[in-house]
Amino acid sequence: MKGLNKVKKIILAIILILVAAFAVGCGSYDFDETGGYIVTPKEALELAEKGAILVDAQSKEEYGLMHIEGAANVPMGALTVSEPYKNMLPSKSQVEKVMSEAGISENDTILVYDNASNMQAARVQWTLNVYSNFNVKVVSGGLEALKKAGAKTSMDKTVLEAKAYTAGDKQKSLVVSIEYLKSILNMPEEDTVIIDTRSGEEYAEGTIPGALCIEYVWNNYGNGEYKNSRDIQSTYLNKDIMPDMKIILFCKTSVRAAQTYTALKDAGYKDVRIYDGAWLEYSDVENPAPPSENVLPTEQDAS
Repeated sequence: MKGLNKVKKIILAIILILVAAFAVGCGSYDFDETGGYIVTPKEALELAEKGAILVDAQSKEEYGLMHIEGAANVPMGALTVSEPYKNMLPSKSQVEKVMSEAGISENDTILVYDNASNMQAARVQWTLNVYSNFNVKVVSGGLEALKKAGAKTSMDKTVLEAKAYTAGDKQKSLVVSIEYLKSILNMPEEDTVIIDTRSGEEYAEGTIPGALCIEYVWNNYGNGEYKNSRDIQSTYLNKDIMPDMKIILFCKTSVRAAQTYTALKDAGYKDVRIYDGAWLEYSDVENPAPPSENVLPTEQDAS
């Protein structure tokens, strides 16, 4: 028995050393303060009780089938345009119109959820961030996670009292145009990395020159909730993505990229941008480059 206890103590000591080493490793990098972009389902329900507004980013049809009781519907698609390419940023006036009609002001605490691996909610968040509203948080795990946390569901539309929403100035540091992208491809910038958040299969068919493939699903645990900030840091540090780098994200239409934007910003990465035109635009105007070997495996990490 004494021998067994000794072995247990040795194993525990090794585990503590490994945990400490990991903590020191992540702590040695200059990340911004973590948190602020993602909330747990429990935190979301507590904030909603205090007056925060739950926003369902599903389509009107999906919202009508099931949503969290009391949640207003702001479909992701209502905050995009499809010209010249699908799912591009809307105008300031469109943002103001959609949010005002939903009964939401820029002063409200907005808690966005979806039923699509955090993609739609993150895209709504990024869009509102672009127009200077950072009082927006994504509910990790979305509809299913909220249900597990005890939230009631409904099929009845939530109608909020009309409010005026005023959008701020466009934050150009959050958006990349094809002109800027082409300029850094011609004259590479130090400490700038382009991340393709699409699947490995899509990446293999062609990508932006020099892009690193880190599929968006690697931001989630197996239950569909976002990884915590430590695990996100570990995932990207292991691919040599440092907190001070300028990170440019893209996918097919900047929806999966937005999911990664939220993960990285919540984990303390400082300069994270999305190429708005995304692969649809790039592949239309440029010759796709053959992929490199930098592909993170496409299996979802359930650790």
